[in-house]
Amino acid sequence: MVYKEISSHIVSFTGLEGTLGAALDFWIYDSLKITSILLVVVSLVAYLRTHLPPQKIRDYLKGKHSLIGYLAAALLGVISPFCSCSTIPLFLGFIGAGIPFGMTITFLFVSPLVNEAAIFILLGVLGWELTILYTLGGVLVGVAGGFTLTQLGMERYVKQFELNTHPAISNKNPRKKRAIKAGGEAISILKQVIPHVLLGVGIGALVHGFIPERIIQENLRGPLAVPLAVLVGVPIYTNIMGVIPVVESLIGKGLPIGTSLAFMMSVTALSLPQFIILKKVMHKELIITYALTLSLGIILLGLLFNILI
Repeated sequence: MVYKEISSHIVSFTGLEGTLGAALDFWIYDSLKITSILLVVVSLVAYLRTHLPPQKIRDYLKGKHSLIGYLAAALLGVISPFCSCSTIPLFLGFIGAGIPFGMTITFLFVSPLVNEAAIFILLGVLGWELTILYTLGGVLVGVAGGFTLTQLGMERYVKQFELNTHPAISNKNPRKKRAIKAGGEAISILKQVIPHVLLGVGIGALVHGFIPERIIQENLRGPLAVPLAVLVGVPIYTNIMGVIPVVESLIGKGLPIGTSLAFMMSVTALSLPQFIILKKVMHKELIITYALTLSLGIILLGLLFNILI
C-alpha cells in the first residue's frame, strides 16, 4: 500500500491523467515493488549460496539414484542464478565433475525457467495458485526434458572443454568472508537485473495504459496462440524479472494465463544469446534437440494452463 500511495502522489504531482497517468502509475508502483523484493531475496539467497559451493553440489549429486538426482538437480536449478547465460558455467562444472548428463541437463532446463526471486515476485503479481503451477510446471519440464535427452543418447554431443576450478572459502572468519562474497554477488546480480526490471515494467506500463483489451482478446486467442507466443519470445532476450511485469499487463488485458506464461518462459529460457554460448560446449545436434524439447514442454504447459484456468 505504501508503494501505491507513493505512485499516486507522483502521478498527481505530474498532473497526468487518462492512459498516460495510468501507465506512469503502473511503472512507478511495479518498479518499487519488484525492486524492494529483489533487494531482500537476492541478498538472502546470495548468502545461502555461499554455503552451497559447486563442489558440494557436485559431491551431493554424484551417485544419487536417478529420480532423486533429477529432482535434486531441478531444485538446484530453482536456486541458481537468474538467467540461462549465467547458469551455463555451473552446467560446465557439473559435466566436468562427472555428474550424470541427465541431471546436468535437467539443471540447465530448470534454471532459466524458475528461480526463487521470480517465485516471490509472482506471488505478489499473480497469486499463489498460479505461482505454484508455474513452479511445478517448470520443474516438470526440466525433469522430463532431462530424462528424454538421456534416453535419446544426447550425451555424446557434449564437446570436450577445460574445467576451471576456484578456491573454496577459507574457514578463517568464514561468516565475514561469506557475507563479503554474498554482498558482492548480490550487488552484481542487482546491477544486471534492475535495468531489465525497469525496462520490462516500462513495456508493461505501455501495454497497461495504451493497448485496448479488445485487441488482445480478439487477436491473441485460439489454438495457435501458445506456439506463436513461444515463437515471439525467442528473439526477446531479457531477465525473467523484466518480463514478469509485461506478463502481468497482458493477463490484465485478457490474454489467457497459459499463453502469457508460455511467452514468459520462452523469453527467459529460449534466448538466442544462450544458444550462442551453448555452441561452445555442445554440438548442434544437442542444441537443436534441447531447444525443441524445451519449446515443446513450454507449449504443452501453456495449453494445459489454458485448459485448467
